[in-house]
Amino acid sequence: MIFDNLDDGPLLEHIRDRRFRGRHGHNPQTMWRAYIASFILNLPHTNALIRRLEDERDLRYLCGFGDQLPHRCTFNRFIRTLSERPDLVEACLASITNRLKTHLPDLGDQVAVDSTTVRSHCSPNRALVSDPEASWTAKNSPRGKDGEKEWHIGYKVHMVADVNHSLPITMIVTTAKRGDSPLLPQVVEKAESLYSWFRPSAVVADRGYDSHNNHHYLNDKGILPIIHIKRNGNHPLYKGIYTKKGVPTCLGQVPMDYIRSDPDKGHLYRCRGEGCHLKDTVRGGLHHCDTEVWEDPSKDIRLFGVIRRNSRTWKTLYAKRQAIERVFKGMKQSRRLEAHCVRGLRQVSLHAMMSTLSYQVTSLVRILSGEADRKNRMVRQVA
Repeated sequence: MIFDNLDDGPLLEHIRDRRFRGRHGHNPQTMWRAYIASFILNLPHTNALIRRLEDERDLRYLCGFGDQLPHRCTFNRFIRTLSERPDLVEACLASITNRLKTHLPDLGDQVAVDSTTVRSHCSPNRALVSDPEASWTAKNSPRGKDGEKEWHIGYKVHMVADVNHSLPITMIVTTAKRGDSPLLPQVVEKAESLYSWFRPSAVVADRGYDSHNNHHYLNDKGILPIIHIKRNGNHPLYKGIYTKKGVPTCLGQVPMDYIRSDPDKGHLYRCRGEGCHLKDTVRGGLHHCDTEVWEDPSKDIRLFGVIRRNSRTWKTLYAKRQAIERVFKGMKQSRRLEAHCVRGLRQVSLHAMMSTLSYQVTSLVRILSGEADRKNRMVRQVA
């Protein structure tokens, strides 16, 4: 069913026009199906695919091979041919996503933006790195202490994913050193150019995307930005103004109490109880922390937000950001996003698209098979 729902007609026609035959004249569709199978079966490289085809006769004939299999170099030439026309591979992916939209009408209504690193197949310890396009980046260590970093050499996949169905929509691949925040407008605009129906009501992102530009960009498009604010921004006005949970603090660095919201004035906060320890102090003739504070979104959409920070609605929306983390995890564990032997931005971009394509087509087949509740399970469950 996966092979029958790839929407790969234009891609295969282009390859046939190039008169690609391989060493033994293998059909391009056969090579394409075997390449897709390597992602579905989570095989780490071409040699593993050839061994699997040799061992499993049913898989070999399902792809279209007889008893004669192509050489490893034939597969590598075929993959290079695909990397020359990534637009055709992306057209296959877009077609499948459009079909998912017909079965999931609310697809793309609420989305998350995030990035994940993809290693390069090179040794960073050598004096001359074999992948000159790869670059370094630091990520928070999931196993270390708070603030501890892990360094990776390679690339980044910047993705837009639906948070209600945990399905990828589109992505941009860059070198690893590219920052996350500047890529948010680009990846959103790419989704808009690919899909006429892409009109999200909210975009969810972590602190790495917190900036005035991103908040205003989304707000000007009529999209609700649900982006966690950085606690220690460079501007002194924002330093320490919010707790880690997003509660505003008074001048005494004490969390304030939320009182009410007004459509014209914004959100009203007040210093807790009778005021903090600064209430009776005088600085420049002014008493501190004995007045109410209005957060007006029209004055600073980044700080105050249309939806009050730390409200139940805001926290419910922000919690949906975990959906894109599940997508990345599923693609890495079962759709070989990081299992590869390629170098260079063009080859890694093709690999990331193929990983996403195999993820999407699996979800589509599950829906067509009446198993919509299992559309995000990329591997067969066992007891």
